[in-house]
Amino acid sequence: MGLNQNLLDFRTSIAELNQHISFAHTKYRNGSYKISSRNLREFIAESAFLRIFIAWETFIEKCFIDYLINEESITNNRPAKWATPINANHANEIIIGNQKHMDWSNPDNIRKISKIFFHQGYVFDTAIGAINVDLLDMKTIRNSAAHLSSTTASKLDGLAFRILGITVTGYSAYKLLFSNDPRSATIKTVLERYIELLDIAAEEIANG
Repeated sequence: MGLNQNLLDFRTSIAELNQHISFAHTKYRNGSYKISSRNLREFIAESAFLRIFIAWETFIEKCFIDYLINEESITNNRPAKWATPINANHANEIIIGNQKHMDWSNPDNIRKISKIFFHQGYVFDTAIGAINVDLLDMKTIRNSAAHLSSTTASKLDGLAFRILGITVTGYSAYKLLFSNDPRSATIKTVLERYIELLDIAAEEIANG
């Protein structure tokens, strides 16, 4: 499909999911939510976050395969690579090898295989390395939103403490995602900061 299309598809997905989040929080003039159920608002927003994470994984997978089959970046660059698959399906088979699947949600795995297939990991190692911790944190939030357990709950509380600087118990993915992020220079929620970081990294990867 090409790197330009991959970036366009990613940004289109994010824009659409942001619309879902905005819809969930729409209010009447009197300040009350149009969706009166708090549980439903949280469900819509957390589901949108899960889809945002999937959109990122999909983008990374498509770009990795496109570069392996010798597609040019948006800026007309091609990486030096150590494999020559005959098509996208073959490239996917090479990446997976004898595993059941490739975990595109794990930034450490992506950086590791990027160094196997591309000279010095090409743009994947640097772009993903810059947000490695954030991607792992997003995965922690994703796991909590997808299947709440005592383990995911304690990890989420620990993450909330690290990000917000306050001790919390029983935090939800929703509450953390829509808290103001003290790490940002301007007022942004945790989710808004993550989306901004993903967009910067996606552009860097697509540009090569």
